[in-house]
Amino acid sequence: MDQSKTPVFDGLLEYSRKQAFSFHVPGHKDGVVFPDKASRFFNPLLSLDATEVADLDDLYHPTGILRDGEALLSDYYGTRSSFFLVNGSTVGNLAMVMAACEPGDVVLVQRDSHKSVFNALKLSGVRPVFLAPSVDPASGLAVGIDPEAWETAIRRFPQAKALILTYPNYYGIAPDIRRLIDQAHSHGLAVLVDEAHGPHFKMGLPVPPSTLDMGADLVVHSAHKMLPAMTMGAFLHVNSLRVPEEKVAAARETLQTSSPSYVIMASLDLARYYMANMSPNKQKDILDRRNRFAEALKEIPEIKVIEPNPGSFLLDPFKITLELETAGSGFDWQDRLIETGIYPELADPHHVLFVLGLTARIDYGEALIRIRQSLGNAHGRPIKRFAEDLFPRCAALDFPYSKLSKMPVKEIKLEEAAGRIAAEHVIPYPPGIPALVQGERITEKRVQAIVAWKKAGAVFQNESTNHGRIKVYLAGE
Repeated sequence: MDQSKTPVFDGLLEYSRKQAFSFHVPGHKDGVVFPDKASRFFNPLLSLDATEVADLDDLYHPTGILRDGEALLSDYYGTRSSFFLVNGSTVGNLAMVMAACEPGDVVLVQRDSHKSVFNALKLSGVRPVFLAPSVDPASGLAVGIDPEAWETAIRRFPQAKALILTYPNYYGIAPDIRRLIDQAHSHGLAVLVDEAHGPHFKMGLPVPPSTLDMGADLVVHSAHKMLPAMTMGAFLHVNSLRVPEEKVAAARETLQTSSPSYVIMASLDLARYYMANMSPNKQKDILDRRNRFAEALKEIPEIKVIEPNPGSFLLDPFKITLELETAGSGFDWQDRLIETGIYPELADPHHVLFVLGLTARIDYGEALIRIRQSLGNAHGRPIKRFAEDLFPRCAALDFPYSKLSKMPVKEIKLEEAAGRIAAEHVIPYPPGIPALVQGERITEKRVQAIVAWKKAGAVFQNESTNHGRIKVYLAGE
């Protein structure tokens, strides 16, 4: 197909040109009705913030510009079909699980998944079995599913219907999982991949490969994370016949808004256009600029740049993970960076993550000055690394979700929680990976890790943990 076309964006421009009076929703009337203090920021976009009027198509029954936009998306990624998402990769993860699984199905799940995956498991009423990650000894970061965890799980649960993977992880770590996908298929499992951070993985080396090219069945891309798309813009890809396209489409329509944002969809159309029309010379310029920045960071003695390990994992070059070589936690350093005007993507007790744009237009010279400035007053004690066996190698919930929903709940002190069953997710955010999953048996090691994260400066999305407490179920103690 002609990847130079942008049918959704062009359709909105034509709508804006032709419309003289808006006698339909939305209520801002192309920006005429809007607070004066904000109009200069919003009005250019509000003129394109349309609804499903004539010629603008219907996302859930596309026959025009949206059909053409999704067809171009599918053509670029080489899928059977691809869908626009306007509720983020979160709704993509929900739709994947609900389309591929039935209530009661056993589903094997990579333990270091995003919270939206765990919410999808609960909504779908499946029986999850969590597989622990391997840990890179050099950085302490997770590196995909532990091979022994996979072998144990498939031996204990041969009736499993699906395998849910996260690739790459939030830090851009991308292990070679092609063999794992092939093994899952040989056992009759559908493979669902939260590839939220890899929508640019069609670029080719040194960028890691996409799981779409490894044979994954359903894949979600969070376009807004790495591509020039608006926040909440994402893609959902159907890559095989193992999960019927009709079920995926129905799940998306059920879970997603019935009033999709045309501005977000136009940005998705343009993000695909941007990637599909990136010349080799432009890609080289982008990587050269990135490499110069990374090399300059490596010359700063107080920090270490996490490197790929070709024998174990590739690393997205546009994710730069930095580890303090001196005292202090990643959270402390993040605060100092923000004071200088540098806003990282995230911090953890040991690292700070920078996410770079797919462009050569950013001059990192001033950023380097401010980064060095932020390191001038490092303080605090080094943070002890967590145990590699923080998560059990292969673990199912003690009770199904249907029974958990009927159990009484009590809030107790965190230090008293070992041996109890968590009645809520405990989620440091970002990255949104639960330290505890609702329904899991709480271990002393997990409690110690949560306390260490809290002391280091982590903020949790469940308010009870921020106050040193946790909700637990009273039954099953």
